[in-house]
Amino acid sequence: MSEVLATKWSKIQAMALARAFSLLGSELTLFTLVFREKALGPAAVSLLFIVGTLPSIIFAPWAGSIADRFSTKAVIPLLSVIGGAAVFAQTQRLDTWAILLLLFTANTCASVVGPTWGKLLPLLATKDDMGRAMGTTQSYYSLAGLFGPALAGILIAKTGFVLTFAIDGFFTTAMAVMPFILAVNHKPEALAPGEKTQVSKGFTFLWHNRLLRSLVILVFAMVLCISFIAVGDVFLLTNIMGADSLIYGLVSSGFAIGTFLFSLYAGTKKLTLQRELLILGIGMAVLSLMGVAVGLSPNYWVVMVVWFIGGMSNATINSYGVSMMVKETPHEVQGRVFAAFGAVVSVASIGTMSIAGGLIGFFGVREVLVASGALAFIAFLVLFPTVYREQSKIIRATDVTSTEESASKGAANEEPATE
Repeated sequence: MSEVLATKWSKIQAMALARAFSLLGSELTLFTLVFREKALGPAAVSLLFIVGTLPSIIFAPWAGSIADRFSTKAVIPLLSVIGGAAVFAQTQRLDTWAILLLLFTANTCASVVGPTWGKLLPLLATKDDMGRAMGTTQSYYSLAGLFGPALAGILIAKTGFVLTFAIDGFFTTAMAVMPFILAVNHKPEALAPGEKTQVSKGFTFLWHNRLLRSLVILVFAMVLCISFIAVGDVFLLTNIMGADSLIYGLVSSGFAIGTFLFSLYAGTKKLTLQRELLILGIGMAVLSLMGVAVGLSPNYWVVMVVWFIGGMSNATINSYGVSMMVKETPHEVQGRVFAAFGAVVSVASIGTMSIAGGLIGFFGVREVLVASGALAFIAFLVLFPTVYREQSKIIRATDVTSTEESASKGAANEEPATE
């Protein structure tokens, strides 16, 4: 891939806006499924998250390989139509097994579409602008998270469980035409004669790169602990604090507001790599304590504030942590690396969700949230120093290279001395 000489901000913003509408639809569907099935207990909610997460684990090697080896304009249209059909079908009255099957199908398509879209950003932004570009895209995505839960709460309260699926189906299907409208496309390089695509390349690259390996292990450990909140939050808010669907949606929107505001800051403020690393560390430290804060909250107004702060912390990872990963990954394997990273995170999430329902039912939701938050913070204290050390090495090497290049250019521009 030839290096991008100038960042194409208008295309980045247009692409981010299009994906934001698709993510808005996904928020509506997820909210609807969780709120509808919560009457069946924590185990049912855990099962929803498990089925929705499995595709990103099972199909990660192939999803990343498809993103790397096929054109954007071939992958996204086909899978957007299939995924949209799976969402539209949920507007009908269906048995639980059929709902889970459709959810699995839609998220299988999404597990390929995500890395495929991800490969486009390095084609539109320079390395120096990657942090700002990630902040810009995340600010749009967080708007979907901001309006999604609140809109879902209103629609469910007023219309029931049909319109939310219809909206998601429409937005998902509409993504099929976006690569053509935006005129963006990843064109993969042809394989050499006899060469085969290495589907496991994403996992091996993550493991052998010291920075990315340490970052992935840290994120894995934190997600493993924090995912308890995803299952327990709805029961804490509704069963203990007395929140209805609208309040539950507003509380969830607090997280999106925090994410949006920090992403907006990251998208407009160009920082040094060392400053980005420092902010990332602060954000991960605060995010790791969310379980403790939510578990100890006396009412849903306090939870809303905690979610807001957690959203700002989460945005540091989306903006600076992911940017760090993009800059360290060669473009030809980025699809597989993105998919592998998503699979590792999903394994942590699904591992938690498989036992969260039982633990919450046995120990109580507050107790489980506090314990998981404490474990997440311990994981941060143990693992972040490695991330800091490895990224600092890269920053120092980059500074040395930049200094040498500047000196070379200065010497070349000097006029020869006259005799």
